[in-house]
Amino acid sequence: MMKPKSIDDLVNEAIKYIIDSSYSKVSQYHYGWVWSKLKNYAREQQQEFYTTALGNEFIQTWLGSITSPFDVSNLRAMKVLDDIYNQKPVRKKYPVSQVNIPTPFYEQYKMYKESLKSRGQKPRSLETKLSRLLVFLRYLEEAKLELLSLNFDAFEQFNYFLATRYNINTQANIKFTVRDFLITGEQSGFIAPKTSAMLGAIYSNKHERLPSTYTKDETQRILLSVDRNNAIGKRDYAMLILLIELGMRASDINHLSIQAIQPEDHTLTFIQQKTGKPEKLPLTPLIELALADYLKNVRPKMPTNRMFIVHKGANQGRDYSDSTLNLILNKYIKRAGIKTEGKRHGTHSMRHSLSSNLLKDGVELPVISGILGHSNSEITMRYFWMNTELLRKLSLEVPCENN
Repeated sequence: MMKPKSIDDLVNEAIKYIIDSSYSKVSQYHYGWVWSKLKNYAREQQQEFYTTALGNEFIQTWLGSITSPFDVSNLRAMKVLDDIYNQKPVRKKYPVSQVNIPTPFYEQYKMYKESLKSRGQKPRSLETKLSRLLVFLRYLEEAKLELLSLNFDAFEQFNYFLATRYNINTQANIKFTVRDFLITGEQSGFIAPKTSAMLGAIYSNKHERLPSTYTKDETQRILLSVDRNNAIGKRDYAMLILLIELGMRASDINHLSIQAIQPEDHTLTFIQQKTGKPEKLPLTPLIELALADYLKNVRPKMPTNRMFIVHKGANQGRDYSDSTLNLILNKYIKRAGIKTEGKRHGTHSMRHSLSSNLLKDGVELPVISGILGHSNSEITMRYFWMNTELLRKLSLEVPCENN
């Protein structure tokens, strides 16, 4: 058995390894990013020491199915870390295994997958739900349980299994998916009626993950740190201004088409990747100028209507992955000297920052919800729940009645 090693010590050892082994700066940054995600996951699970089992649980929970080159790169980072932990030689290539679906439940898994597709689930959401379902199906296979014979005792043991491995939010997410799977099975006949009710109440803490925000001054410093005198700078600025000034999701920016620009009414119109719903955002003169500068002077002339595409090399003309914007943002956060200790600093933090700064400026909550593309103001409220000053602005004065 391997001697216990703290995750912090292991990550530090791994970082030294990839630096000494002359990994590229991009790979060093990306691997460090993956390992920081692992450290956050371990803290949520209250685990100080690394084990291969913990690493596998993290891969399954966070990564799920391997569906893109970015996923392969994430998986490799974890394989490298695990080999260093087990004192094995780090390999140049690691085979990417297919999703291991428990054989007894293969057909039911496929049926649920088709059900999700028929309900219009986005690919990333579909993969996330299927990876959560696999936690349940693999538990059933290990416990030698059958779907048609599930009872209260089986669910009680499953709940205990989850409680010893996942935080309350992750437990809830897995249970919501399992319940949906059970209801689908009841309707299709491969689950006994009323089985889904045996799962019991699902408790979650919507506010367990605190949003990180940056001030208006800090977000403007990020934009000002971009050198717009070269092609890369013009591209980066155009993407960042959409992220910072409009609070767009990285997926929406990467999938944005040139036709999304509506010059007649100075708006940007697109379909949200996460919700599939249309969104229309106002274009300020500054944003219009940045997009025009990029499209006219930088963007390669390629037969695609995608706004942001790879400029050079073998992948010229192809789309960027969602991780690209995260790398770009962190590059300029560092250049601007913004302190990120103890705070999240991914693209989603810019959405939190925009909503927080708008509220400080007196913008009404429903307007902020509309800008962010939220279906209701309750979702937006989650961004503010730890900020007493902002919550006070949202509270309604209770009228007094004279008796």
